[in-house]
Amino acid sequence: MVILPVFNESATLPATCRTVREFATAHAAIRFVFVDDGSSDSTRSILASEMPEWTASIGALAPLSFLSYSVNKGKGFAIKTAVEKVDSDLVCFMDGDLAYDLDHLAEITSKLRTSDVVIGSRRESPEERRNTKKLRRLMGWIFNGLVRVGVGLPFEDTQAGLKGFRTPAARIIFSRTRLRGFAFDVEALFIARRHGFSISEIPARVSRSHRKKPSNVNLYLEPLRMARDLVTIRLHGLLGRYR
Repeated sequence: MVILPVFNESATLPATCRTVREFATAHAAIRFVFVDDGSSDSTRSILASEMPEWTASIGALAPLSFLSYSVNKGKGFAIKTAVEKVDSDLVCFMDGDLAYDLDHLAEITSKLRTSDVVIGSRRESPEERRNTKKLRRLMGWIFNGLVRVGVGLPFEDTQAGLKGFRTPAARIIFSRTRLRGFAFDVEALFIARRHGFSISEIPARVSRSHRKKPSNVNLYLEPLRMARDLVTIRLHGLLGRYR
């Protein structure tokens, strides 16, 4: 099962649905679920129109389905909600605007044969190092340094929206997550390490079309919010809330 969280993506969603449908048709064993995270635009109606043959739930046999709720609660909440309903052996999540090509799924699936968790790393890809803007690279470097020092995670890139899990591990991890914003990835990996799950990395390549898309992330405020979240993760860990 592949989880695709979306929020106010009406401009790109029809094309995304077509791409996912074509991929699902060619790969019958893979199912996709879109999670509309309380969008205020026409995202939900587009999902309903693009998938008229399926109800707004995760169907056991439906290659595409969707979940929707009325209040925006953050990407972490969207993924946690979908994980609770997964009935497959493996579960992945990707950015809902397909920032990463669906071809990554084959490599994630292969790695999950020997690992409990697989994460995409843009720093593992020479192409990404060349194509990332200098300011974004600097902010990413600072945040990843804080992650290594603050919560002890050794990974160079925790924030790529491309991760896979064996479902038993995913259920344990996401039943304990508390954060809803961008730092939920760090919290999930922190919990995975606390529970002794094996974690592997693969190179993550941002799609060329996505590189032209303006970012909604405030490169000045977001690191401050993430620093706050790292303190929260460390505090929860010390208080035993991830047991």
